[in-house]
Amino acid sequence: MLKKRIIPCLDIKNGRVVKGINFVDLVDAGDPAEQAKIYNDSGADEICFLDITASHEDRNTILEIVKKTTEKCFVPLTVGGGVRSIEDINNLLLAGADKVSINTAAVSNKDFIKEATEKFGSQCIVVAVDAKKVNNNKWEVFTHGGRKSTGKDVLNFVTKMESLGAGEIILISVDHDGIGHFIGRDPLKQFRSECKLPLIYGGGINSNTNIQSLIDLKYDGALISNVLHFRKMDITNIKKNLSKIRTNIINI
Repeated sequence: MLKKRIIPCLDIKNGRVVKGINFVDLVDAGDPAEQAKIYNDSGADEICFLDITASHEDRNTILEIVKKTTEKCFVPLTVGGGVRSIEDINNLLLAGADKVSINTAAVSNKDFIKEATEKFGSQCIVVAVDAKKVNNNKWEVFTHGGRKSTGKDVLNFVTKMESLGAGEIILISVDHDGIGHFIGRDPLKQFRSECKLPLIYGGGINSNTNIQSLIDLKYDGALISNVLHFRKMDITNIKKNLSKIRTNIINI
């Protein structure tokens, strides 16, 4: 059985970890490097930083945080937020990021993902998709923290990103972000069936059962934030549960 990744997601604003509901009502959740070290030592498979300040004026802040984190942590680090240029990607990789997550620029600049993968390789270019349900049968790509509609169908957009060379997709349900209520299996099955790339899901994960559902549906990882930051779940227990699942599968 291929290893499935448990990935703490740290939203960063003005140099601090923050967390809220549906990307708003943010509260402070600690120092990013220190939080990352805790997750590193607890057995996280990867760590994801999202710079939600996302402005060039604050770019040096996130670069310094990345450098500080990689001195303490030894798991792969994905960093995103406000990545608009080849230079942004290069600076993050030089600072120590293993992968760079691209969101708005993947929507607004149709050539950006292709340019990025041609220069740096698909293995380090991730496309983050903020998805919102707009009717019973349609999920749409949103930007600007889930506030701006793009009119783009999620499944069509993911297929396009794959054709441009993206190496991985992070799919986040805006509707479920921070509310502690998990998305249904039907949309997860649909997303997984249409996406051929490694696929990570985030949004409303609040139990080992949720994580097991993702594994059952062949997702490659779970992006988790609120319940980890506020100690409602911990990685050690998550990993113990996953170990039991693997053992049961082997013994069947």
